[in-house]
Amino acid sequence: MSTPSHIKWFAVETEIRLKDKTPVNCYQIQYQDDEAVLDEWALHIRRNYIDDEQLIEDSTMNEMPIEEYLTQYVIPQKTDTLGPIARSADIGEIIVSDLLEFVYGFSVPRYKMKNRSGKCNSQQGTDVIGYKYYNYDHTFSIKDELIATEVKAALTKEDYSPLLNAIKDSAKDEHRLARSIDYCRKRLRELGKVQESEDVKRFLFKPDMNYKIIYAAAGISSKADVDSEIVLGVKDDDLEIQNGQMVFFIHGKNLMELTHKIYERCKK
Repeated sequence: MSTPSHIKWFAVETEIRLKDKTPVNCYQIQYQDDEAVLDEWALHIRRNYIDDEQLIEDSTMNEMPIEEYLTQYVIPQKTDTLGPIARSADIGEIIVSDLLEFVYGFSVPRYKMKNRSGKCNSQQGTDVIGYKYYNYDHTFSIKDELIATEVKAALTKEDYSPLLNAIKDSAKDEHRLARSIDYCRKRLRELGKVQESEDVKRFLFKPDMNYKIIYAAAGISSKADVDSEIVLGVKDDDLEIQNGQMVFFIHGKNLMELTHKIYERCKK
């Protein structure tokens, strides 16, 4: 997958830390009214919900134009009950997936939003899983990496509360993570992504062939500016940040407005 154009709007901000000196991978979304980029971003969002071939097949089977099928069955709408909440949560996970894939070089399975029981229904389990094979031929290595990310998006807020909540919820034991990996493996196979399913299966075998686990927390809000030292308003010990854990904060002005602007373009 080539790097989407909207990634150029993710401006990295350096030397940002929590009060306990934990470094924060901080990005400001500096978006513009660029019609071509917004259209491409919307198409990218739509493909996280349904692939091109399945969209054609499903809309044809239901005897509905593609735009109508997407509106009725696939894409959360602003007027749906829980629609804005679903849009906020979904785009948050997609943004984090994009960062991990296109900036940090992880393979990130796109499966959670496909064939949901309802277009505003969220799936349980780890929010975003990404992995890296050390060997080009995907033979097992103890240098393989798995990243498990808890994502909290509150796009109508202008504070750090999503980051605080993501850190609090990011502590996962390996047994719970294994269930999420196995669910990911099964969903990919159901979606016909057999090789990707096999790649993910490797990370069920930690006792037999160890690998590195990175736990991550990502918060997203519409806070316009970020402080060089982020104070979350709780004692450092209460955060339970694990050694080596990655912390992300993504922010920008009026991100809920941007989200609606993008989602209203998810029509093809």
